[in-house]
Amino acid sequence: MRIGRTLPPAATPIGIREIISGVCGIFHGQQELDRFELELKEHFGVEHCFLVSSGKAAFTLILRALKELSPDRDEVLIPAFTCYSVPSSVIRAGLRIRLCDLRLDSLDFDFAQLSAMLSEAPPPQTDARPAGGASESSVDTRDAAESSGDPIERVLAVVPTHLFGYPADVAKLRKLILDPGVTIVEDAAQAMGATIEEKKVGTLGDVSFFSLGRGKAFSVVEGGVILTNREDIAEGLDRFVGRLPRYGVLPLLNLIFKAVALMLLIHPRLFWVPRSLPFLKLGETPFETHFPILKMSSFQAGLARHWRGRLDRLRDVRKKNVNRWIAFLEASGNRGSSFLRDRSLGLLRFPLGAKDEKKREALLRESTRMGLGIMPTYPTSINAIPELRGKIEAGAFPVAESCARELVTLPTHGYLTEDDVTELGRLVARVLG
Repeated sequence: MRIGRTLPPAATPIGIREIISGVCGIFHGQQELDRFELELKEHFGVEHCFLVSSGKAAFTLILRALKELSPDRDEVLIPAFTCYSVPSSVIRAGLRIRLCDLRLDSLDFDFAQLSAMLSEAPPPQTDARPAGGASESSVDTRDAAESSGDPIERVLAVVPTHLFGYPADVAKLRKLILDPGVTIVEDAAQAMGATIEEKKVGTLGDVSFFSLGRGKAFSVVEGGVILTNREDIAEGLDRFVGRLPRYGVLPLLNLIFKAVALMLLIHPRLFWVPRSLPFLKLGETPFETHFPILKMSSFQAGLARHWRGRLDRLRDVRKKNVNRWIAFLEASGNRGSSFLRDRSLGLLRFPLGAKDEKKREALLRESTRMGLGIMPTYPTSINAIPELRGKIEAGAFPVAESCARELVTLPTHGYLTEDDVTELGRLVARVLG
């Protein structure tokens, strides 16, 4: 166990001013929530905004609203390598998961495979090689083999994901979808504040969601935002969100406690404390379908005061550190993240490929010993999650599987110092060569 300065893998600081604003928000009540909602609508230029307790709550509610609009459709097409919250939300909504592999040179869909999946023909077998870098709904427990009908006729939604803040090509996806019954649900959970060709991420799909959880682009401890300009989707969401319970007294006190703890313990001087407590399970990626789905509290909306300026500052810092890692890779000749060469990206974590399993384990082990914040990504591709066995159609997803096996991430947050960058660079060079 390390005792001493330890970098968190990802960090979005919450200060004492934000805590005070949050407490004031409790007394302002609905007025505080209305303010935050209006600011989001104005900033993103959308007609409808909904505030809930988490990103996965937001995604679940979107899927329920879409299912109500298209009751004959029950499949959600997602990347085979993504955050576990994405498939857990699909299951929570009572729907089926369909997977598409990733491209070798990005964290985005394999569009050739996706195009076949969205046509009347069954998807082809991929020959891709492993990547070098890079209200309660009952869970549908029917075996995936029971699925029938043309692929496109079963698909309710396709979910492009801006993983770590790396932009997905939503415009290209939209050109592939010819069936008006298929909705693009933009997973912008990790990309708030990003733009693609001067268009704001979160406005590219038919409906989108952000996560405001710990370590995201902007944080209110936990929280989710839904944006849409589609009236039909908004009508369904308005009914579902309107029926949600609010935070009770004890959950609200727990939220305030988490905010104070986050303010104190996310700093590298103290992060070793929660990092050393096994019951907190920091760094683990559980697959959970039983999560709260609540309305956002006025405390969280209060924490979000002056969010636009704070978000810009956080992104500027992350961009600076992303550019440091790009420069390091270019200087060292490491091609492990060859698709990450865009110097305008404010990534939450910088992905780096380590093909050699022993070297990857050594890198993670040494980083833990030195407190340098290098972490693995998600432990498996989605098809290999044990809880989903028998619920996903069998298939090979070699690029997604290699991402889970090979990728690690370098920190990009504002606690990273020049000395940290030097030490991290030396460690990566020494272990990976």
